[in-house]
Amino acid sequence: MEKSLLARFTKKVIAEAASRYGVQFEELHLLGKHQNLVYGYLREGREYILRITHASHRSQNLIQGELDWINYLSKNDLHVSTPIYSDKGNLIETYVSDTNDCFFMVAFEKALGAPLQDTISQEEDFKYLGIVTGRLHSLTKNYLSTSEKTRRFTWNENEYLKKFTDHIPQSQERVLSYLDQLMERLDELPKDQAAYGLIHGDLLFGNYFIQKDGTITLFDFDECQYGWFMQDIAVNLFYGVVVPFQNENEITFARRYLTYFFEGYDKENTLDRKLLEQLPLFLELRQVILYSSLYRNGNLASLDSWSQTFLEKARRNMEHSLPIIDMQKVNL
Repeated sequence: MEKSLLARFTKKVIAEAASRYGVQFEELHLLGKHQNLVYGYLREGREYILRITHASHRSQNLIQGELDWINYLSKNDLHVSTPIYSDKGNLIETYVSDTNDCFFMVAFEKALGAPLQDTISQEEDFKYLGIVTGRLHSLTKNYLSTSEKTRRFTWNENEYLKKFTDHIPQSQERVLSYLDQLMERLDELPKDQAAYGLIHGDLLFGNYFIQKDGTITLFDFDECQYGWFMQDIAVNLFYGVVVPFQNENEITFARRYLTYFFEGYDKENTLDRKLLEQLPLFLELRQVILYSSLYRNGNLASLDSWSQTFLEKARRNMEHSLPIIDMQKVNL
């Protein structure tokens, strides 16, 4: 989050948000501050997540659209972190600060499990994630937004794409022109119900927990949007191939990941394998989004080594139109 916006989340704002859910400021522990402030808290022996959003990031209608979809998924037996009611009986709480800043507060049940389980191999993790993703994509085919006002945004309205030119230095002319070309190529893809609909939008390792029996619970639907199912599939894969692990190159990892992922995915949803030819485009889309995000946050010199390596590689990829991965070599 930009420092100027973060400064508006004063202690008074945060304490007010906590009070709406029956806890004190001191009982909160910070979990993240990327686009929202996210806290964990304990109440009556149960763990919950409190999210505070500035109105400049999401409108109340968009948040309502997110919660409607989460509840739809939950009612159809998908394990998701569900929203809870405030002490006043609201799913969304609104607060206007002394500086006339508007904030929206939502709380969720904390997902069961952990990011990784010793009892489950990485291949099993990929398979279980495939099952959950396939189920999500199957359910979204029959989902109708409750109203046009609360309908979620489309893929090309992502803030990191819309503000790409604001975040990236004008001296990176080839990077800026690369985005225009990528957007045109993506916009030409079919948007039929078999491959396009409301998706999670940020389905990476940090946004789901897995239990010892393999049950996966999804959370953080803040980026849910209308896009291609292949977008959801590409996000998690992206982080394993854009900066490959030392003990496994990107081709080997992609082949292993996709093989086990689709073993699970095919149990819940049918997706034409020819669409895998489009996967490099969605990896490039994620590359652009992450590149924009890191530049927006600023202070590039203090980034960790992975992020520094990514920025260097991503710039080279974009300036020279290099693919992140060659799907012919993956050869599924």
